[in-house]
Amino acid sequence: MRTRSLINIVGCGVVAGAIWYLLSAFLLVLFARDFLDAVEASGPHPRWNGAVFLGIDVAMGVWAVWLYSAITPRFGARTTTALVAGIAWWIIKGLQSAKFLGLGFLPAGVLLVPLATSLVGAIVAILAGAWLFDRTDRRPTG
Repeated sequence: MRTRSLINIVGCGVVAGAIWYLLSAFLLVLFARDFLDAVEASGPHPRWNGAVFLGIDVAMGVWAVWLYSAITPRFGARTTTALVAGIAWWIIKGLQSAKFLGLGFLPAGVLLVPLATSLVGAIVAILAGAWLFDRTDRRPTG
């Protein structure tokens, strides 16, 4: 992989991750207060601050833009390709979050709304990251 492409993936991934972080926080507070209350009540340890979650979300954004860049040669630089990458991101994130149900940290009913709203966040974030990547990763033609 060219260095320029890697820099573009990381830069665009940071943007996608930051959008994911902001949308997730906004949507959770707006639509999933019961989820946040359940998480807060079940935590036996002190909570991490927002900077840690921002870092995790940025890392996920970089991964999502990398995935988009990896599947673009086969499927083309299109909105559909970004949607596939966004849904893949959401599935991985959702499966990871579902483990907390299996461990008994959260009741099953409180995870449905955050999963639905996080799909919106993942789609919007990857569309922004992919759009930016497509505009910055200009490959020479011919």
